Amino acid sequence: MQTSDSSQLRKEAKEFRFLRLAEQALLVALLALFIWHALIPAWQTLNSDFPNYYLAASLYRRGVPLDRVYEWTWFQRKNDLFGVRDGIVGFAPNPPICALPIAPLTALPPLAAKRVWLILSLFFMALAVWALQRVTRLGWRRLILISLLCIVPLHSNFLLGQFYALVLLLICVAYYASCSKQPFVSGLLLAIAAMLKLFPALFLLFFLWKRNWRAVGGFICGVSVLAVISIATLGREVHFVFLSEVLPQVSRGDWLAPYELWRNSFITLWSHLFLFEPELNASPSVNSPALYIIAVAATTTALLFGFLLSASDRDDKAGSALEWAALVPLILLLSSTTGSYHSTVLIFAAIVGFDALVVKARKRIAIAFLLLFVTACAPVPTYISQFFPLTRLVATLALYVVLLGASKHWSIQVPRRLLLAAVGVFLSLVFLTSRSVRNRAEDFSRRLPSAWAGLRAANAVPVAGQVAIIDMQQRRYCAVTVQGKEIHNIRLDGDALSLAGANDSSFLYIEVAGSRSSIIKHAILSGTTIPDRALAGHDPALSADGEWLAFLRANDGQSDIWLMPTNSTQLPQLVLPSSFRPLEMTVSSTGDVIAAVGSVSNPHLILVRHETDQAEEMAGIGEATRYPAISPDGKRLAFSRRELGSWHLIVRDLGSGLEQQLTHAACNATSAVWQTTNTLLYATDCGRGVGLSAIARVVIP
Repeated sequence: MQTSDSSQLRKEAKEFRFLRLAEQALLVALLALFIWHALIPAWQTLNSDFPNYYLAASLYRRGVPLDRVYEWTWFQRKNDLFGVRDGIVGFAPNPPICALPIAPLTALPPLAAKRVWLILSLFFMALAVWALQRVTRLGWRRLILISLLCIVPLHSNFLLGQFYALVLLLICVAYYASCSKQPFVSGLLLAIAAMLKLFPALFLLFFLWKRNWRAVGGFICGVSVLAVISIATLGREVHFVFLSEVLPQVSRGDWLAPYELWRNSFITLWSHLFLFEPELNASPSVNSPALYIIAVAATTTALLFGFLLSASDRDDKAGSALEWAALVPLILLLSSTTGSYHSTVLIFAAIVGFDALVVKARKRIAIAFLLLFVTACAPVPTYISQFFPLTRLVATLALYVVLLGASKHWSIQVPRRLLLAAVGVFLSLVFLTSRSVRNRAEDFSRRLPSAWAGLRAANAVPVAGQVAIIDMQQRRYCAVTVQGKEIHNIRLDGDALSLAGANDSSFLYIEVAGSRSSIIKHAILSGTTIPDRALAGHDPALSADGEWLAFLRANDGQSDIWLMPTNSTQLPQLVLPSSFRPLEMTVSSTGDVIAAVGSVSNPHLILVRHETDQAEEMAGIGEATRYPAISPDGKRLAFSRRELGSWHLIVRDLGSGLEQQLTHAACNATSAVWQTTNTLLYATDCGRGVGLSAIARVVIP
């Protein structure tokens, strides 16, 4: 009997040594892969997304107001001015406070700042692993190994210079604080994570369900303090724009690639299956907004109340390890859209969940759980992703289901109060989602046919019987002319950020951005530019007869409006000083200028008459109006008015004061220009993403 026991012990010792060697070999391979594939390329290149944070932080340190930071063209102009990155930049949909952690690094050049951020991110990862080592039974080797198995998310986070190593650290230390009986600190740390990347805000619901009032207090205190700091440093305007315009649209999935399944979001999946968009999703499985509404409401309700069913609302206010672990995949599954780097936070769920399952002596389930984690985070071969693009989403969902099933509180019987609450949440979601998709297809039939592959088309203007457009392409903004389905690029050195043109003119005025924005004159018929007519300025506007050119010119962080005749050598004249804070303008055939001025949160229109140079308020139009466009006959004015966070297109008869609203959806219609006396071109981002517009044409009776 003793010999048999000794043999068994030797066999187990041999298996343990083999397992340890295998883990060490895998750890070395994963570490080498991380260094070679992520850390070294990240160290050498300044690719997105770090420059977005750096530019916003740099503007803040330079004293430039951030109220227009979510406007693609404005942000790109600042990038070209300060030379942060050779390529496209955009700050949406990040909360304004994301600029503050990077602000101290802007004393360094962009690439050097990114390198410091990479070192800090490695430090964040080390601290996160240390915090988990204190509250799990896993050794350092396995903790690091599981972390490095998060291949795609972790590599993407470092390659792009993202924030998710910091968010992971905050979640890990919050869990450590909770286990150490410091719920207030736990809530405070999660509040910081939620302010940076929003989705950790779901932890507040967890604390409320647990009646963990000290954690709730910490969370509310943290959010309040950080909100005050953010508003005090970055200004009220940018926060107003984020909360009223950016957040509502992004929260329903209208962002980059809103129909692409690799986004690993249920909202993206249902959009792909049920919502039509002429350019981005021309062939949904079933074009049915009703099915989309039901699917979104049902999925969200099922995911959320599945968690509440498995989590006790009475015992252990701090929450169990499995409950904490399940919260992270739940947060990702409920997110409206996710990038590859979002899943970096799954490291927390994998480590805490695996440890809890091993402690419960559910080793087979623990191994299956770990394999699901690897599936959710490993590179998916092309031949698999082509036929099954939902691999990561399904694996994340399976992770979540395993953690729920392992909970000791799970019960098939649903309490009546919870069932009623679920029905209430479902109906509320149906109502809210219905409002978000109402009238979304209103301007689809108005869209101009397009053959370009750019993400954004904007600033359409008529010129010599054609339409010219600013097209955001892969690496830069280009000026293109469109005639039918034929598209011609205008070759320029630098980003073309804005245009001005008119049917009665054969010239196109193009803003080319750089260390100084210049407006060049381009002859459409001959395809040549006239360099001696270059002007220092941006955002040009041309009268319908081509006789008057108005433009903005930078002046100590703000801009003045200047006006000049196009057919003389007369120098530009100052029309409106920067003290009015002009945003954009239109010019009539008589040289009168109508401008949107004031704060971004509350802009309004003023008229500057050419004969008197006097500025006067345009009475009766109301507040929160931008993007004016005077009709060729001078009798009507098109503009955009903000209502419930969306910019709607309005046409106003200047004689009678009668108005006609042309758009009604929960999205933005901006930058209108008159193609003829009765036809408007405008930019619309309905069904696309904040500011990622297409061009539409509408005939006005």
